[in-house]
Amino acid sequence: MTRRGGERFTRVQLESIAAETPERLSPNVLLRPVIEAALFPTLAYVGGPGEMEYLPEAAPLFSSLGVAPQAHVPRWSGVIIEARVDKILNKHGLTPADFAGQPGTLETRIAKAELPPELAESLKALRDEVESRFARVSGEVQQLDPTLERTVQSARNAALAGTNEIEKKLIASLKRTQGTLVSQLARARAALMPDGKPQERVLTSVSFLARYGGTLLDQIDAEVARWAAGL
Repeated sequence: MTRRGGERFTRVQLESIAAETPERLSPNVLLRPVIEAALFPTLAYVGGPGEMEYLPEAAPLFSSLGVAPQAHVPRWSGVIIEARVDKILNKHGLTPADFAGQPGTLETRIAKAELPPELAESLKALRDEVESRFARVSGEVQQLDPTLERTVQSARNAALAGTNEIEKKLIASLKRTQGTLVSQLARARAALMPDGKPQERVLTSVSFLARYGGTLLDQIDAEVARWAAGL
């Protein structure tokens, strides 16, 4: 079935098209590297992270069609970390990978770490006690009336939800008092993972070149050369 038109073809029809009008057909994502290697023999296929994952799956197609496979070489990928962003990372002991999650996740993690140790331990002890007490009640209820087991589990879940809600509100309160930290992390995220996407897919080199001039290209060139030497 065609992707856009929804038109269906039998195997016989497809074989006829392949024999008479092959230009109507195009390779899919797995067959494409095989066709490319057959038409334009190359020593290496330079691809991104996604391509590096599916290229090995095309190996049987190379073998079946008698095409020599290329070596798989990951393309260079980098992140420009400006001094102002690097300062934020160093201050809070973070790396660019820490910003890969959903917005707010990192802020919550940092705020949670700021909970007083005694309070954090008390919340944990409270959860453990709830689990322990309800486990004992559940065992006794099953002996008297197993049909009430679901009621006991619902009450247990509600009690645990209550402890989680306390922690959630405490963390929200901490985040409100950490306005400067939150704004710093927001600026770092906008530079490293704009719109939740890798920097290289959103920000162009023009904005960086406008700020730092052509020497930035020399620095990138040197970094690429260093990376290539280690392949």
